[in-house]
Amino acid sequence: MGNPVVQEQLKAVSTLLPQHEDLQDSLMLQEKILQVQLELDSSPTKGTTINWEDQKNVETLWQKACTKKKPIIHFLDPTVFDHDVLFPLSKNIIQILLGRKAGDKGLKKLFDSLESGGLKLPDLIKATLKENFDYIRKVAREYDIQPALLLFIVGALIQPCFEEITRKIDSSTFDRWWQASCPVCGRIPAVAKLRQRKRYLVCTFCGAEYLSDHYLCVHCENKDPYTLNFMTAEEQPAFHIDFCMKCKHYIKVMDEGKLKKPIPKGFEDLLTLDLDLSAKNAGLIKDLDY
Repeated sequence: MGNPVVQEQLKAVSTLLPQHEDLQDSLMLQEKILQVQLELDSSPTKGTTINWEDQKNVETLWQKACTKKKPIIHFLDPTVFDHDVLFPLSKNIIQILLGRKAGDKGLKKLFDSLESGGLKLPDLIKATLKENFDYIRKVAREYDIQPALLLFIVGALIQPCFEEITRKIDSSTFDRWWQASCPVCGRIPAVAKLRQRKRYLVCTFCGAEYLSDHYLCVHCENKDPYTLNFMTAEEQPAFHIDFCMKCKHYIKVMDEGKLKKPIPKGFEDLLTLDLDLSAKNAGLIKDLDY
């Protein structure tokens, strides 16, 4: 299944909105963020100084990732992200979140600091790419917002770039990755798919799908089948939850062969929020603690 461009994702939201009244708020937020990302996705540079239509740029990064066994994100220079393009879009994203009153005092302070130059957007992008969560937490404390919210803002700006990189890589080469983290953006997946008796980890950030052992905790990389278990989803035979008895983290799993209708790519995590509630009630953990 190909990685959809932003315009295709917007069409998917339009289809999903009347079908999921319980997710109206989340889908409408995603729609607004996608509308901001549309400007980036329509450009061959995707908010960077690199022309991603040149296949060699992607091939060079992918060769480094395969050689070093590290995700592409580790080899992407943070300075390639174009501040002049991303800066006004960062303010648009913050204004969208302010409209939802999501930590509005801290977000307003963050907005003003970015505009005055007190806080540098390139520093936030660099910290995100280099997984410098100490810096992210420090900034989040200073502006009284959640670290996850700060990462969401930066993530929305760099996501079209990583989606395009994923589109440019032959997806069959991901089958040789065999690591828990995403081969492109390095994120830990929240969703897996069963396809022809194989387990694929799904990155809902950049769109990469890659083979995985059936017995693998993506959080602590535990492979002991005696400490890996699963929960079935009541009245949902196409879904279950794999969890680790050691670290208590889990991943949501969907069997594509049992789905009544396909879930649009990129929406797998959002459209299975009921599984998150079941996992939470069972004392399981989803997110990393930033």
